[in-house]
Amino acid sequence: MILNYLKIAFRFLWRNKAYSLLNYLCLSFGLTCSIIAFLHINSMLGFNKFHKNYDRICTVEANVTFFNRDRFPKPVLSASITDELKEKVPEFDRLARVADRNLTFVNGDKTFSESGIFADQSFFGIFTFPLLSGSFSDEQWGINSVVITRKMAMKFFGSTDCIGKTLIHKDQDKETAYKVSGILADIPSESSINFDFVIPFSKFLAENEWALAKSADATIVWALLNKNAGIPAINAKIKDLIKADQATLNQELFLFPFREKVLYSYSGGRRVWGSMQYVVIAGVLGFSILLIACFNFINLAIAMNIRRYREAGIRKVVGARRSNIIFQFMTETAVVVIISLLIAAELGGLILKGFNRMTNGNLQIDLSDAGVVFGLASITILTILFSGLLPALYLSSSHPVDTLKGRIVTSHSFSGFRQGLIIFQFTMPVVFIICMMIIKVQDKYIKQFDLGFDRNKLLIISNSKNLAEHEESFKTDILSIPGIESVSFSSCVPSKGTPISNNVSWDGKDASEKLHFWCISTDFNYNTAVNINMTDGRYFDKSFLSDSASYVINDVAARVMKYDNPVGKTLTLDGRKGTIIGVFRDFHSLDLAGPFTPTIIRLGQGNRNSILISLTENNYASVSDKIKTVYGKYEPDAAFNAILFSDLTRSTELTTISKVIGAAFIIALLLACLGLSGLASFTAVSRTKEIGIKKINGASTLLVMRMLGKNYSKWLVISTVIALPFAFLLGRIFLGRFNFHASMPIWPFLAGPLIAYLLAIAAVSLQSWKVAGRNPVESLRYE
Repeated sequence: MILNYLKIAFRFLWRNKAYSLLNYLCLSFGLTCSIIAFLHINSMLGFNKFHKNYDRICTVEANVTFFNRDRFPKPVLSASITDELKEKVPEFDRLARVADRNLTFVNGDKTFSESGIFADQSFFGIFTFPLLSGSFSDEQWGINSVVITRKMAMKFFGSTDCIGKTLIHKDQDKETAYKVSGILADIPSESSINFDFVIPFSKFLAENEWALAKSADATIVWALLNKNAGIPAINAKIKDLIKADQATLNQELFLFPFREKVLYSYSGGRRVWGSMQYVVIAGVLGFSILLIACFNFINLAIAMNIRRYREAGIRKVVGARRSNIIFQFMTETAVVVIISLLIAAELGGLILKGFNRMTNGNLQIDLSDAGVVFGLASITILTILFSGLLPALYLSSSHPVDTLKGRIVTSHSFSGFRQGLIIFQFTMPVVFIICMMIIKVQDKYIKQFDLGFDRNKLLIISNSKNLAEHEESFKTDILSIPGIESVSFSSCVPSKGTPISNNVSWDGKDASEKLHFWCISTDFNYNTAVNINMTDGRYFDKSFLSDSASYVINDVAARVMKYDNPVGKTLTLDGRKGTIIGVFRDFHSLDLAGPFTPTIIRLGQGNRNSILISLTENNYASVSDKIKTVYGKYEPDAAFNAILFSDLTRSTELTTISKVIGAAFIIALLLACLGLSGLASFTAVSRTKEIGIKKINGASTLLVMRMLGKNYSKWLVISTVIALPFAFLLGRIFLGRFNFHASMPIWPFLAGPLIAYLLAIAAVSLQSWKVAGRNPVESLRYE
């Protein structure tokens, strides 16, 4: 029986090549998008699951209350915190401290900069990174030992047979020898923890004693919980651990589960979406496009199955039951879906390359992965059911008596439902295009936002120990290059963040207040490099010797300190007392998603990890070689990496999202247009005789097309009315994520629906023109 059904299915599909091609196109594109969405979701949800104790791993972090009473997590803590945690929380099975660093290693004539971590030995008891050779024993885990990945071993030694060999860490004139004690397998792509080497944490402490201070921001603390330990109970124990020990630190400890690290973040003391938003976006886009493809199949199948209504009736006359007819059509649907799936797999392989480039991902269709196979099978089965069940019920509803009398039903109780499907098909692309346009507006707003300086004239170079030691000489050499206006060593690239300190006090401060301030460590030239907007007092000046112990604050910090006239008032930051000599405003130490924060600028001190070079003109190409030459004079062994500020924001997170949603809109609209063509085909076939009579009585082709298109315009208008408020709500929620955002644009709500409407009407008009242009004699012969 099944072979007979397959034979009939292939025969019907072959005889209706145009119909079959449309179905293959719709389902292939729908399945391709759903497969890519599934792979992305599977990848995001599968992060870190290769670790044996995945569900029992957490990080110990601190909630910090900021100046505006918002609470945010601080992932780095003092290296001394683990001793207290071990003593007071027996529910911890293991604790490990981790600090990440980039180090330069040398082996013979090979020199490379590698990213890695300093970690306690217990790190390898918490995580299960596969060890290819060597061990983590106490004998091997000496202060000058190193564990490297297979990739790093091949890079330096050409093989993994390098246990006991030596790597030299070079830091300017200082060299430290590390003995290779273990080789790890390359870190899996689905790991959120990535490194090329691991050095004992004791080595980090030996060179960074400050990390043991109670207020130090030095290390990430990983914890492995006992099997029966409960996170809420542990949170209650550790919440006030720092406060009780050091009242000046406004930090409340809590556990952040490892399984949530990739998908969520914490804000206001509550878990909020992080990368989970991309999982939801991918799911919505993929599922919506697949539904549109399935609905297209339904409309096209019903339109074509009118021709098979007599076939189904005759089958019933000769004894076929309704279930047999349903099963027959479901078999035909399965054939179409499976062939479309094969096409989608090939098409998906090609599209994945572009998708991976767009999202910096590494997705691939791996049929050796049981989860991927199960996902593809589930998508296939659901597509068969969604696409085939309604047309099968329609086809099997024929009545034998009506069939033998020649009564072919061209309208059906499901027609209202089918029109509802068309409304959904058109609503989704309208929502997509409006949302895409709103995101692009905000993306452009961020890229062009006036930060007080020309983005094309600010060059950023990473600072180093050599450059810092020769700061004045380096500045003099750079400023001697024509076209250079200013050079500044700073801890803050505008809108990219800066260190935070809560060790701030002033006259009249409430001792119970524990507030955090954003602290910029810089020099005398920072104001000219980034155009600080001074509103009161002055910026630092070399002619004033006392400025080395002075501060410049912004208006937000002045309000927090409750200073109406802050210039001349005293301020103590990290134990250093000084005078406030100036006030500035409208400076973004955070990105535009955050508010203006209380900010203090001081000279020197702190980690000034960036060098800002201000150009007089947009002439980086003409001075880049000269800057590189000066850089090489002080850093002969380091690669020269400089970037314009405009290039930092050339492609933002919003750029990628808008591209993905834009691609989804194009595909969804294309499929929706095919769906409208399917409904147009169904309607035109049902009104063939009516059209013939109207044309014999003098109706023009244009009049017939207008008659056929009137209903479609109605459904498209209804779709737009539904889509507009939904898109507005989504746009408002999206813009609300940013403290600084563009006004809600009006033109997307006009242009988006208009573009979609015109394309949809064009598709319908083409189908209507084919029917309206037919010879009226042929139309009257139809029945």
